[in-house]
Amino acid sequence: MIKIAICDDEKYFIDVIEKMLKIYAEQNGQDFLIKKYTKPLQLMGSLKEEFQIFLLDIEMPAMNGMELVSIIRKHDEKSIVLFISSHSEYLGDGYQYDIQNFITKPITQVQINCEMNRAVRKLNTYEQKYIAVKNENGYFKLFLSDIEYIETIKRKVLFHLRNGENEMGYFKIRDLEERLEQYFFVRCHNGIIVNVDCIESLHDLTVTLYSGDQIYITRSRKQNLMKKMAERGGCI
Repeated sequence: MIKIAICDDEKYFIDVIEKMLKIYAEQNGQDFLIKKYTKPLQLMGSLKEEFQIFLLDIEMPAMNGMELVSIIRKHDEKSIVLFISSHSEYLGDGYQYDIQNFITKPITQVQINCEMNRAVRKLNTYEQKYIAVKNENGYFKLFLSDIEYIETIKRKVLFHLRNGENEMGYFKIRDLEERLEQYFFVRCHNGIIVNVDCIESLHDLTVTLYSGDQIYITRSRKQNLMKKMAERGGCI
């Protein structure tokens, strides 16, 4: 399921976009969960729902689309954002926030189809895959491409990230292993799952990551790791 948020101060226009999105979803076998907002503050209060696509009007009272997307980017750097406006003079202003495109009103079904095709292709890439993590601070989105390795600590797991930071989460390591295996993650031993893309070398039973961390791998799991490295284009 793909979560989509539409924000525009004109309810009629929101309903038009929703109808077009539903037509696209039916024609292309997609499952969309669409939420509609007429006020930016309403959308801001719902960012915890982890939307993957935003369609935002630029000109709105109290807070414009530029201000809204700056807040969205602080929460989520990788979601897909489309600006919609009847004024072409804003063209280009939003690209500092990594906007997919700028659509001028009146919007057509062809435009929606084109932009959704691009968005769905991007969401299906490895870089856009994520898991929802829960800890004492609440829920947040953790992209798979940002994970270096995962370590089990008692009844929790610690996500070691590529940027050097760590995040704690409530998971069972076995459940994570099943969910992540198709995305080139390998369990090295009972307490560690490694992102194959972060492996610099494998020597005997020692995995060395680009960060310099070294992880032991059991002999029974080494063959699977070598296979994943070869599939991913790694050098053994």
